[in-house]
Amino acid sequence: MKIVVTSHGSLCEGILESYHMLAGQNVDLISIKLGNDDSEYKKEINDIYEKYKEQGILFLCDIVSGTPYNECYKLFLNDNVNIRVVSGLNLAMLLETGLALPLTNDLDALAGDAIYAAKQSITLAKDIEESNEEIDF
Repeated sequence: MKIVVTSHGSLCEGILESYHMLAGQNVDLISIKLGNDDSEYKKEINDIYEKYKEQGILFLCDIVSGTPYNECYKLFLNDNVNIRVVSGLNLAMLLETGLALPLTNDLDALAGDAIYAAKQSITLAKDIEESNEEIDF
């Protein structure tokens, strides 16, 4: 399977670079950014799909209803067996799925891991006294 990280601008490249810094290189992770040329972006997404569709592809997109998401969602509508699309891209999501990738061949489980990790990584910092929790720095 492949994980394709996609976004408006270079967010996807930065998150992938951070992944490599924290977890090491992973050739099964690909970033595709949307620049000023929608047609070039659409071609890149379709080329990746054609190349890796038989392996399964998890698309991690920055926001729902944006061009990156919409283009990936169009692929999903035509091939809901080999494609999953998740929005809300963040580093925790990519770390969880990137590290799990060699251990699974279940695209649905991988997509579920992405959503769970993303949700769990969202927190609000609180004063230690207010939260009654010990924080280990």
